[in-house]
Amino acid sequence: MTTLPTTTTNSSLAASPGPERAAWVGRLNLYSLSVFLVCGSLAFAAGVVWLFNYRHPWLAATFHTLFAVATASGAVLFVSLFLLQRWLAPPRNFAYAPLAGARIHVSLTAYNDEACIGDAVKEFRGASLAGQVIVVENNSKDRTRQEAQEAGADRVITEEIPGYGSCCMRALAEAAEGLGDSDVIILCEGDMTFSACDIPKFLAYLENCDLVLGTRATQELREKHTQMDWLINPANQVVAKLIQTRFWGTRLTDCGCTYRALRVGSYRRLAPNLIIRGNHFSPHMYIEALKLGMRVIEIPIVFRKRQGLSKGVGSNKIKAAKVALAMLGLIYRA
Repeated sequence: MTTLPTTTTNSSLAASPGPERAAWVGRLNLYSLSVFLVCGSLAFAAGVVWLFNYRHPWLAATFHTLFAVATASGAVLFVSLFLLQRWLAPPRNFAYAPLAGARIHVSLTAYNDEACIGDAVKEFRGASLAGQVIVVENNSKDRTRQEAQEAGADRVITEEIPGYGSCCMRALAEAAEGLGDSDVIILCEGDMTFSACDIPKFLAYLENCDLVLGTRATQELREKHTQMDWLINPANQVVAKLIQTRFWGTRLTDCGCTYRALRVGSYRRLAPNLIIRGNHFSPHMYIEALKLGMRVIEIPIVFRKRQGLSKGVGSNKIKAAKVALAMLGLIYRA
């Protein structure tokens, strides 16, 4: 089993303060921003219509009402973000816990990925820091299982409950098997969109945090013609920013990236709260981590054009809209 080099330090990753006392401020941030965006947009539309139909007094009344509500909610948002948040948010000090001798298991999710799972397994098997490479396939109808085994996967498991979230939860559980709390598990997809070369990035930031997320929003690291197109990319960032507003202090730009790393101890603390089996599992996982007061950080990673056909959202805008609505439901219930 490949391990990380030992470092000498007495520092440890201190648990971040609980977010209970600031939770209501985060909700105030989220709801005031939502009202501001909705009423501001409607006020603009009403104002434009009023310009061309100025003889109708109800249009003027509608515009003035919407404008007043947008202005009031904007003022509340400003006070909440820059005053209440500063006074009530729990402090977050520097923390450092070296990954001294940590074992690393990589778990790849797959569904009908016979065209690419073999290449993905070989790439992650060739990574110098990766120990076991595990594949969890979700009732594939093709040769995904055989291709993963022939490529050298340490374990190939079938998750019988359908759904992206089901597959991810099983992948995390399998990766954590046999590891100690200070060891590391990495969750990724087996469709060749992600690069094993990014593992050192995750590990570097994991020394300061509990959960490290990848972001596909960095244009300099993203290939052309990926699923992060003209609509999915900005929509993803809007949803991510709503989560950021709810949990102010965490910077987010991508709400749907599977690639992530965490210590096994953090996973075991988080696992009882993971219940979403659908395509909106990704934000569910880190929303629950943020609710527990974990340190969550997002880092730019390479994102490539996938091999084979997408079984997730892909370029299907209707399916993407349904997943986005499910994500929004998670945010407003958090």
